[in-house]
Amino acid sequence: MKGQDITVDNSLNKKGRMFRAKLNIVISLFRQIVTLLCGIIVPKLLISAYGSEAYGATTSITQFLAYVTLLEGGIGGVARAALYKPLANNDKNTVSAIVYEIKHFFRIIGIIFLIYVLILACGFKTLAHVQCFDWLTTFLLVLVISISTFAQYFIGISYAVLLQAAQLSYITDAINIVATVLNTVLTVGLVYIDSNLVMVKLVSSCVFVLRPVLMWIFVQRKFDVRTNIKPEKTYLTQKWDGLAQHIAYFLHTNTDIAVLTIFSNLTVVAVYSVYNMIVSHIQSLVSSFSTGMEALFGDMLARSEMKTLHETFDYYDTLISYITTTIFSITIVMIIPFVKIYTSGVNDANYIEPLFSVVLILAAIVACLRTPYHNMTIAAGHFKQTQNAAYGEAIINISLSLVLVVKCGLIGVAIGTLVATSFRMIYYAVYLTNHIFNRPISKFIKRETVNFVIVILISIAGKMFIGAWMVDNYFGWVLCSVIIALIAIAISSVINYIFYREQFSIAIKKMVRRR
Repeated sequence: MKGQDITVDNSLNKKGRMFRAKLNIVISLFRQIVTLLCGIIVPKLLISAYGSEAYGATTSITQFLAYVTLLEGGIGGVARAALYKPLANNDKNTVSAIVYEIKHFFRIIGIIFLIYVLILACGFKTLAHVQCFDWLTTFLLVLVISISTFAQYFIGISYAVLLQAAQLSYITDAINIVATVLNTVLTVGLVYIDSNLVMVKLVSSCVFVLRPVLMWIFVQRKFDVRTNIKPEKTYLTQKWDGLAQHIAYFLHTNTDIAVLTIFSNLTVVAVYSVYNMIVSHIQSLVSSFSTGMEALFGDMLARSEMKTLHETFDYYDTLISYITTTIFSITIVMIIPFVKIYTSGVNDANYIEPLFSVVLILAAIVACLRTPYHNMTIAAGHFKQTQNAAYGEAIINISLSLVLVVKCGLIGVAIGTLVATSFRMIYYAVYLTNHIFNRPISKFIKRETVNFVIVILISIAGKMFIGAWMVDNYFGWVLCSVIIALIAIAISSVINYIFYREQFSIAIKKMVRRR
């Protein structure tokens, strides 16, 4: 019912709070599975129908358009941190004021985005050395791919931030599931009837416009948020610190395709995109287990529940470590056999890059393992204090990628990402110990050492097994993956039980328990 009290979904009851955290994890996990399956179908379809260069062009356009979305992460993190306390106190006036600030900020971003899109559309063919399309086609591709992002900034982003802060991420995830499935069905249908690539991407963008519209409808019905009331003071005082930090982080995470687009060619971008598609989907799948973690930490900090915070952090750290090392170790073993099957029949590029795949996966492992530390920092609102870590990460990645891409190609940009991500993870661990809640650095060292050993053991055992297995079709790959998964789970479970018996047992019990 419209105008319902915010506290209905932000109860002081700890069991209710933990239940929402678990619900966020479950729905997010389901969303990632759906996204993974759909994400495997669509790229293969586009590569087969339009060629590697055309697919590389759409991937590169999406990446360049994403550069303006970097502004969302900075203000989004600051806004969530500002919302935790008023949500906990059911202060609807302050919540409304913060949402108003967010909406005002993103209206400005929307105007900047329009200008950026027009510039990119005019110059992308020259920038990316596009050979498969004429200027008009590349111009139209940029415009149609930008539609969903434009709608996101003008309609839905402020409501998405509010839902995340209120531990209602499962709502946005449910909406994303619907949009993803619908997009996949329509894309398959359009390719089947031989539609051109511009039409396929136009329909896809229109589908994703549904996401911000549905979020707007939900928030209007669920919360008594008066977004037309100007705030009496500025609540997002750290927005520029958060923005600067997120710009650095975004440059770090989006360096690879930009460097390859400019210094290599779109065929290489297509090869990178296939591996990155797999790894990023697996990373998102793993990250779904941390959905709601930041909001949970923020609520505990707002209530000064330090003992509970320590216990919860240890639980999440153990859970994320176990899931990350297990799933990504399986990925190290099974990714090359999958790519061989996935790209069979595609002869315009060499898609088999074993060393590159390992380095890319290691970078994703580090990124996932640092998630609890990153979320704790955001929940505490320490943006300005940790901005040097973000700057350092971006500088390291860009510098190494530019130096190594000429001689090492794909592997060079992956090494830059791995080194930079590792730097920021270590920084977070030290900062958390000294400035937020005094967690001994020895815990971090022990945890990551154990994680490293698990990855090595599973990879060795898996490679030995798969070496005697002929994997040349999807059925054989799935069967082999199941066996490798059982091996990985056994190794990871035994080692975690030996070194983290109490935390591991609690983590498993909490995951299988309904409430």
